Amino acid sequence: MKLRRSHWALVVSLAFLCTSLAFAQDQPQQPPSPLDPNAPLQPLPPAGGAGNSTSNPTSNSKRPPTPAGRGVSEPFDPQQQYDPSQVSPDQNTLAGAAPFTLGSLRHNRNIFDPTISFSQLAQSYPQTGGGGSNINAASQINGSVNLDHTWSEYHLSAIYNGGENFNYGYSTSTSLTHYQFHDLLFELDADWSRWHVLIRDDFALSPNATFTGQGFGGPGLAAQFSSMLGSSVTSLSQSFVPAETINTSFAQRYRNAVLGQAEYSLSRRSALTVAGSYGLLHFTAPGFVSSSMVNAQAGYDYLLDPWNSIAILGNYGKIDYTGTGASTTNYAGAFAYGRRITGRLAFQAAVGPQEIESRGSVLGNFRLLYVMANSSLRYQRRRGGLSVNFTRGLTQGSGVSEGATGDTVSASVNYRFTRVWSGSVTSGYALNDSLAPVSAQRQRFTNWFVGANIGRQLGTHAQLNFNYGANDQKNPPSCTTLICGIPGLQQSGGVTVNWHLRRIVLEQ
Repeated sequence: MKLRRSHWALVVSLAFLCTSLAFAQDQPQQPPSPLDPNAPLQPLPPAGGAGNSTSNPTSNSKRPPTPAGRGVSEPFDPQQQYDPSQVSPDQNTLAGAAPFTLGSLRHNRNIFDPTISFSQLAQSYPQTGGGGSNINAASQINGSVNLDHTWSEYHLSAIYNGGENFNYGYSTSTSLTHYQFHDLLFELDADWSRWHVLIRDDFALSPNATFTGQGFGGPGLAAQFSSMLGSSVTSLSQSFVPAETINTSFAQRYRNAVLGQAEYSLSRRSALTVAGSYGLLHFTAPGFVSSSMVNAQAGYDYLLDPWNSIAILGNYGKIDYTGTGASTTNYAGAFAYGRRITGRLAFQAAVGPQEIESRGSVLGNFRLLYVMANSSLRYQRRRGGLSVNFTRGLTQGSGVSEGATGDTVSASVNYRFTRVWSGSVTSGYALNDSLAPVSAQRQRFTNWFVGANIGRQLGTHAQLNFNYGANDQKNPPSCTTLICGIPGLQQSGGVTVNWHLRRIVLEQ
């Protein structure tokens, strides 16, 4: 009870701090805009420079132009016609931690947008003995805050979403009758002449994996909440944030990752980037594998022309498993290519060898040679957009094993039908193999999810959404239901009412 009260005290304190800042900068309100779930809150170009021209890569006299490898994902706004000329690039590099995006729309800067939501859902779960399903009702109430503020050479982005879910009529050892969830992303960027510095923290408290959205009410609601927030801080690769691509039984876990990154522009065509992170995944219930991880990465970017860039990078990572003497170390190098057309297209791909060394595990000490890869694609038109991500490499095992190799792909599509109607679909697939010597048998986990929602704007302050989600996971026989949950198809569907409080534009 004391722990739960401390969670809500943290949320109330954050909301009070954000509200105080917003009303201190009180400005005329603008109507809310539900946006693309993959759209990041992006750092702005340095003052007096590239932000004033999205087509001229040499418009900033103080800083080399933004390479083609630096792009941003632009938000999807059903209340306004998307205009690529209003998109300005960010500072992401191929050798950095964040993927390319398309750009940030200028009219979405400097806002404070709080939202309250209520959802009523019907959910189905497979029965413990196999065959048939249990059906129950669930209610969810949550609050969200989207804060984006720029001053001088600094840009602050913060996204929070949290609440409580209440289940009715179904309770087993793998399901909670009610639970809290919290997700907070914080990012601060600074531009000083040739330097671009980024500090970021990614925190989540959830009773299940964030990849499928199970800890946030299911894939349908998770996609809807991301869209409702308007934008989200750029996603980091799984080497910097503890992976949760394996579903488990319901068990509260804390996930946090702290990242620091610095980029130095050597010339108008080249830049050096170094990044370091510390992450942890901690379970409050016994039987799960808690872990902590450190990661360091450095690379060199070169701009071939205003649209294309290449990079070489090196990566080091170490994972320690709490309460055991086991650890995993990996070394990787990669070659990367990126192409960006601001406001329209952002593509990147990196591939290279990875050496994985496991020590102190129950299977002994061993080494593996692996091929790591990551890629992302963002494409945007006036009425909708597409986002696809793929990652391959070492993970910390998502709490069910001491390390794993994983292949993960996710995609989302959004479309604006009319001025007030919009929809989106998200999906993903993950394949994880537990770490083991080449001659030993591995545990394999495969899961997929799909979430869809369609929403209608009700005036300037409310929105009605209908959502559906489904997911399924295949577990190895050695993973019990107490850890991996009951395998089989799970579905949810329902309706949500979102009410945007007074949206405020902050002065710069």
